[in-house]
Amino acid sequence: MTIENWKYDDFVKANNGQFSALDFIHAVTAKVALPPDFALCMARLFAPTMTMFDNVIVVAEWFDEARYRKYRRSGMKPEQAQAWVNMVELTDIFQGISFGQAQQFAAIITELWNGKLSQNFPNSAAKASAFFEEDSGEVFVTIGSFCEASADGKA
Repeated sequence: MTIENWKYDDFVKANNGQFSALDFIHAVTAKVALPPDFALCMARLFAPTMTMFDNVIVVAEWFDEARYRKYRRSGMKPEQAQAWVNMVELTDIFQGISFGQAQQFAAIITELWNGKLSQNFPNSAAKASAFFEEDSGEVFVTIGSFCEASADGKA
């Protein structure tokens, strides 16, 4: 087994079930020269800074005001532009991740993001969600909705 194809499950089996996720992280980071700030960037993916802009919640770490304004000029409502500027394609960032693993990853991220939304913006209806393009094998997470909500709050 080379480092390029290390898998957590293989380590668990090789260690009779006595190998934790933390042990795996340690083993990988001990052998792979990751940039020192990589862990902080990963933390920002899991728990990003969220802020209000144009009455919608955006992720500060990757918010692009010019892109947001372009979406608005194209006729999108703020809530629709919100979904586009907050969108992250996990399968693009994590090259080689399986579709199923990316779906699990998306579920974890949306749960964490929704916790932050509830805590920091308790009166907001905005939610994090994941969506899957099975044909292309792409997995995305975002905050907001791509479709306009009706007067009763339903899409």
